[in-house]
Amino acid sequence: MGRVLKESGSLRFVRTSKATATVAGVILCLAVSAALAEQIKKTFPTAAKPSLLLHSYNGNIRVRGWDRNEMEIQAERSSPAMEVVVAEGAEKVTVETRPLHSDISGEQSRVDFEIQAPRQASIRVDAHRGEITVEDMQGGVAIEGVSNSVDLSSIQGHVSVRTVEGPITVSDSEGHIEVYSISGSLKLVRVNGPEVVASTNSGSIHYEGDFGLGGTYVLKNYNSPIEILTSSKASFDVTARAVQGLIESNLPFRPIPLGSSFRRLPPGKFLQGRFNSGKSTVQVTSFSGTIRLQGPGPQ
Repeated sequence: MGRVLKESGSLRFVRTSKATATVAGVILCLAVSAALAEQIKKTFPTAAKPSLLLHSYNGNIRVRGWDRNEMEIQAERSSPAMEVVVAEGAEKVTVETRPLHSDISGEQSRVDFEIQAPRQASIRVDAHRGEITVEDMQGGVAIEGVSNSVDLSSIQGHVSVRTVEGPITVSDSEGHIEVYSISGSLKLVRVNGPEVVASTNSGSIHYEGDFGLGGTYVLKNYNSPIEILTSSKASFDVTARAVQGLIESNLPFRPIPLGSSFRRLPPGKFLQGRFNSGKSTVQVTSFSGTIRLQGPGPQ
C-alpha cells in the first residue's frame, strides 16, 4: 500500500512502498487549485536509458537531452481546469494532461511542457495541438500528432513522426527516420540514415543534404512540389517519377542501367541517373507535383 508523503490543497505526492516502487514508481497527481501557482516543476532520478511517454491535448512541448541520470519536468497551465498527472519511475516515466470537467475551452486546456531527459532516453509523444520540439537525443523518438507542428534536431536513433495536418522538420539527425503527414509539409535538412522515408499527401517536401551513409531515401507525395538541394559531395542513384507533374534538374547525372517500368514515361516525367559514385539510393515520386533537383551543376 502507498502512503501519502505530502498533501497541500489538491497537490498530492504519493509514493509506493519499497516493494512495489520498481513496478509502479512514484505517482504525482498535480491537480493544482486556482489558489496555487500554475507553474509545476519536478526533478527526479532515472536510469540512464528511461522511456518517457507524454499524452498532451493542447500546448507546446519541448524535450531536450542532457548528461544526467535524472529527468526535469516543468509544466505551465493556462487554467486550473487541467490536471497534470506524472507517474515517475527509474525505467519509465508517464505524463498525462486531463480536463477536470467536460466544458473546458481550447485555451483553458493548454498546458506547456519543458522537459529535460537523459540523452539516451526513448521519447514518445501523443498530442492533438501545439508545437512539439525534441532536440539532442540519442534514443528513439516517436511522435503522433494531429494539428501539431513538429521540429526535431540533433537526433541519433530511430525516428517516427506522424501528423494529420501539422508540418514536420527534421535537421542534423541520423538514423532510421520515417516522417508521414496527410496535409502537412515535410522538411529534412542534413538528415542521413540507412533508411529515410518522407511521405505526405498534399504537403510539399524539401530535402537539403547529401544522402549519406549509403542509405535508401524515399520521398513521395501526391500533388505538391518536391525540392532536393544537394552538393558536389553527394553520391547517389536516383529514380524520379512525376505521372502528371514535371521533373526539373540541373544535376549532371550519368546514365545507369534502367530495367524499370518507369521507362515508359516521357522525358520530364521520369529521371534515372547516377550522381558521383552512386553510394545511396534515392526514390522520388509525385503524381501531379513538380520535382526539382538542384545542386552544383556541371563543373
